[in-house]
Amino acid sequence: MNFQSNQQAMELEKLRSQVAELERQNHELSKQIRVNESLYLSILDALPINIFLEDPEGRTIYANKEVCLSNGVSLDKIVGKTIFDYFPLEIAKLNRAYDLEVWKKRRLITREFPSGYKGEEHHMFSGKTIIHIDESDEDFLLGFALEITDRVRAENRLKESEEKFRSLTEQAADSFFLIGTDGMFTEVNPTACEVLNFSKEELLRMSTEMVFSKLPEKIKHLKIDSKEKASSNFEDLMTGKDNTQIPVDINIRLIHIGENQMYFALCRDIRDKKRTEAQIKHMAFHDALTNLPNRWAIQSILEEHITEKNGHSSILGFILLDLDYFKVVNDSLGHEAGDLLLKEVSKRLHAATDHREVKLARFGGDEFIILIPQLSSEKEITEICDRIMEVMAAPFLINGQKLNISTSMGISFYPKDGTDLNSLIKNADLAMYGSKELGRNCYSLYHPDMKHHANKRMDLEILLRKALDDNEFILYYQPKVNLHTGEINGMEALIRWKNKLDQIILPDAFIPIAEETGLINPIGEWVLREACRQCKEWQDSGFGDLTISVNLSPKQFQRQNLVGIIISLLKETGLSPNSLELEVTEGIVMKNPEEAVLVLQELKQLGIKISIDDFGTGFSSLSYLKFFPIDTLKIDRSFMANIERDDADAKIASAVISLAHSLKINVVAEGVENWEQYDFLVNRSCDYAQGNYISKPVEPQEVKGLLVNNKTFIISKI
Repeated sequence: MNFQSNQQAMELEKLRSQVAELERQNHELSKQIRVNESLYLSILDALPINIFLEDPEGRTIYANKEVCLSNGVSLDKIVGKTIFDYFPLEIAKLNRAYDLEVWKKRRLITREFPSGYKGEEHHMFSGKTIIHIDESDEDFLLGFALEITDRVRAENRLKESEEKFRSLTEQAADSFFLIGTDGMFTEVNPTACEVLNFSKEELLRMSTEMVFSKLPEKIKHLKIDSKEKASSNFEDLMTGKDNTQIPVDINIRLIHIGENQMYFALCRDIRDKKRTEAQIKHMAFHDALTNLPNRWAIQSILEEHITEKNGHSSILGFILLDLDYFKVVNDSLGHEAGDLLLKEVSKRLHAATDHREVKLARFGGDEFIILIPQLSSEKEITEICDRIMEVMAAPFLINGQKLNISTSMGISFYPKDGTDLNSLIKNADLAMYGSKELGRNCYSLYHPDMKHHANKRMDLEILLRKALDDNEFILYYQPKVNLHTGEINGMEALIRWKNKLDQIILPDAFIPIAEETGLINPIGEWVLREACRQCKEWQDSGFGDLTISVNLSPKQFQRQNLVGIIISLLKETGLSPNSLELEVTEGIVMKNPEEAVLVLQELKQLGIKISIDDFGTGFSSLSYLKFFPIDTLKIDRSFMANIERDDADAKIASAVISLAHSLKINVVAEGVENWEQYDFLVNRSCDYAQGNYISKPVEPQEVKGLLVNNKTFIISKI
């Protein structure tokens, strides 16, 4: 009995031990399961994508941490809920339709769809499929979703940018070309097609070699320097249909589109710019009235000849030609007739010299230059002079009147009589005065002992000194009209010499001698003093806004104490500096532009106005204009010639006005001879005008009458 009891106790203990082991194993297994579940959940929560499980009714039975973050809700707000509980209705409907499609097809379906919460728009990439749990024999919908809002927004921005770029290129005024590394066009804009007169299809079958001159070679250099921002700017010629040549300014840039290296060329049509440059260059080197080369062109030609012929024995002939009594034509028939005569003279000079190589130019006024290279002997030039005199012998028909005009010529030779233009001109000028002393209508060769000419100038110098001592100089005044108001705002002082015989001698007859002898300095100082005194007197009489313009000669301008003299004269006469305008010619300021700008700046700082007289007669003004402190440009009368009939003259005058206004400079047109010219200037917004149409130069006592009847005077002219 005891044995049996012991046996049972042992079996019971063994059974308890087995139960304890099973409980321990079950506990370990449960622990392992919990660890695994925790691990799986941690892994799912750590993934940066949304992962969720839904039952067939759309209720969420599981969602990882990213789902909560993406939707802005806690897990307890998601589990057991459908998307209708936390998504906007429209988005929820789209998602539920998506779920039903997956349940129906029972396979993985991916797509992009909109999402959102708290009023913010989001975009997701989602994948959903059906999984089966064997243990419970249940089906669930397993889904994942990835936030792609940044990508979608970037794509939208890129699309918008591409649309803007396409719109820009299609509407741009410049030509765009996208070029492959093989030199073929891969894309062009409509402007390129229009400029080249090719269709887009035609251009996309063409290469750069078929259209551009320099571009293919430039691309090769960009290939060598394959930096992402490698670029080049240059001018080129495009060849369009029918071999039309189009000058362009190009910017070519090496770019990358995806993995492809390409070239982007922006081409600006510069035909208008080239035409303008050619016109400006022509204006700089040609006389506006006759269209002949000017002095500066002759300077270039001579320098070229000297360079080419240096060391050779070739002779160059230089003729300075002056029309005899041309001033009489201007004074009696007017400047318009004089301008017509100059044009006809230039035609005849062409006819007289067309049998051999010559360079014909207008020197200024009624003087012409003829340059004859490669003379075999000095005698050869006399044949040309004889021919000139022959063609000039026939009367000129000007405005219905026959005019007999002769010419006096002076001849000098390079290199015997001078090795630069100034020397050749000076010596030819001496020879020309010798021709005038011989009775005009002839020619003379320069020689060193031309004493007759020097003696004549010496006599005139003596008379000028006496005239200065005896107060024989007087001032005339020519009104300057404000074209915006029709009022006379200023007067220009013009010197005259009234000799003992009461003859009025115009400045052309004595100013050159005064300039040459240095008498111009005391004469010029007298002019400044008298003009300032007279202007102050008019102002005190009630014309307080009146200004006075005074011409400065080259020697006056070069005086070291010019500024001091002007300050002293203004103080002496009581005239305000801003009532004085000093007129200087292009030749004066361009002789030494660096020093000239310093003098002009000093005068400007005093309040004195600065005017450039005879604008357009030289070439340097166009490049130096912006450096000088200038208030006014005076358009040379040659620019005004025939503007009412000659379209080219009109365009040149308009261009000068536009150029000045673009630089904030006023414009005065001189030589206004008729209503048509006056009206032209008004319509072109020119600022001021003066000329015989408005009023000839008058004596001081007549000025007050003009000022009193100011507007009536102008209106009566209209």
